Amino acid sequence: MPVDSCKRLLPAVPRTALWLATLACVLVPDRGAGAESRPARPDELTAALDVLGDADLVVLADPSRRPARLRLATRVAAPVDRVRAMLVDLAAYRSALPALRRLDFEGKDQRHAGPGPRSEGRVTWELEVPLWNLEGKLWLQPTPAGADLIVMEGDFAPGLVRLSATAEPAGTTLLSMDASANLRDVNWITRRMVKRNALAEPGLAAAAFYVMLRALRLQAERVGDAQDVRRRPATAPSPPALSEIDGGRLARLAGAGLQAPALLAAVRSRGNGRLALVQVLALSRLATGAASGLLAQPQTWQALPGWRKVNPAKPADDCSSATCWKVDTSFPFLDLDAIWKIGIQPWRAVAVAGACQGAAMGLDLLPLGTATAAVLSMYPRLEKAGYIPRKSIESEPLLEHGLSLGVALVDAISLVRTLDANVR
Repeated sequence: MPVDSCKRLLPAVPRTALWLATLACVLVPDRGAGAESRPARPDELTAALDVLGDADLVVLADPSRRPARLRLATRVAAPVDRVRAMLVDLAAYRSALPALRRLDFEGKDQRHAGPGPRSEGRVTWELEVPLWNLEGKLWLQPTPAGADLIVMEGDFAPGLVRLSATAEPAGTTLLSMDASANLRDVNWITRRMVKRNALAEPGLAAAAFYVMLRALRLQAERVGDAQDVRRRPATAPSPPALSEIDGGRLARLAGAGLQAPALLAAVRSRGNGRLALVQVLALSRLATGAASGLLAQPQTWQALPGWRKVNPAKPADDCSSATCWKVDTSFPFLDLDAIWKIGIQPWRAVAVAGACQGAAMGLDLLPLGTATAAVLSMYPRLEKAGYIPRKSIESEPLLEHGLSLGVALVDAISLVRTLDANVR
């Protein structure tokens, strides 16, 4: 829907509500004209972050688009000049992302004619990740608000990461990212995952881009040479209590006029740097009452990728005093087998046994006219879900957040599609 049309539909409302309504409109392309959605203005992203509180924002406007395109935003406790300088400084990227084994301007002679460090040109890079290394070439292009990273050759090509930093009235900085890259063809693992489920591609993209955004924020907030404990936390994972799971805050953004198939996600971190919770908002055409009835049926949850079998657990599964489901999974490189203890109205679940013991989930359904806003909350304990996710998180701790985000997006899309299949 065109932005002007959205505004004409609004009554006189406070400025924050207007920003939220406009944000919802710009997330979705103008389907009639086939045009691209315009970039969200900084004040619109700031308004969304105000609603989310201490969470980061992730927007996936169209899950079926290839390659996936995402918008991300976070609030940085640092002045805008520092953040913008970081975005054109290769040394800052190397410090923010230790897995970058190489990130240099192309050519042996790194000198240039202008004053200060070089900030524009062709860059060769190599990224070390468990089991393989990725490499390629990009063009670093400074912009008035930050920088564009244009991936021209190698892994992730073609791709574009547009980073912008905008000053906020309180002295903080809004750091936003518009990003797209080819995650499908990175290696045989990604190709196999996407072949198994096409939604793996936007999930992988979300994981990669979120790690970059979060790493840059922590880099900007560092004081001197001191290491930020949030970058590599020494504390143990902190699963949320089921009472902490509440989709109401994220669902407020649905009431501003969000349209399917767009999804919004909020990634919440604890003060010690560990993941707190990932939440994804998606819209279903099914009425809320009908959707609630389906949640109590184990077969509904077989829509989640890899949840091959979902059956009521037997008393021998240590769940005799509660409703429990036994989930047998089948998905490449992930072991998510578990016994889930289920609570209904609202739907909540905790893994009491199995590979991902301690994982937690919740689903909140809120009426939105004749449709339903569904908020899926997840704490999936992926550091326990198999060799590859465990080693990946050990190598890059921020993948605890990124991989959880990717899984939550894929699960939310799959679940809503299942609900929509029941629309009469």
